[in-house]
Amino acid sequence: MKVHALMLADSAQAVDGKLYVLGGAWNLLPFGEFPASIFVGLAVANDVDWNETNQRHHLKVQFEDADGNAIDPRIEADFEAGRPPGATAGSDLRLVFAVNGPLTVPRPGSYAAVATIGGAEMARSCFDTVSAPTPGQGPAWR
Repeated sequence: MKVHALMLADSAQAVDGKLYVLGGAWNLLPFGEFPASIFVGLAVANDVDWNETNQRHHLKVQFEDADGNAIDPRIEADFEAGRPPGATAGSDLRLVFAVNGPLTVPRPGSYAAVATIGGAEMARSCFDTVSAPTPGQGPAWR
């Protein structure tokens, strides 16, 4: 099994096997003050090996700071990919997930969303937060 995509976005939806992403693939967040909060969409696409279908798996996505310390939220889900009629024997099956919610970052620095399946790290989406000028003191970033 592998994570085909782990993307941070302004908003994400998983509908009929497709990911719909708005404002995706960012890796820099400017804030006027810290701690700072933002509404984050998280889009995940898992490629499930044919031999791992019809089994229960556990996905966890946790946010971490540069030192590996966990910050809220932590997202967890159990999933199982069934073999649909007509699927080519031996092919991977892609499952997509999306979740949206608040994220609070305590200070400027480097962070990551880390996806694990069955306890093994499968993907990491890194981003930085920086102090930005307050309105009227410089360019608008976002």
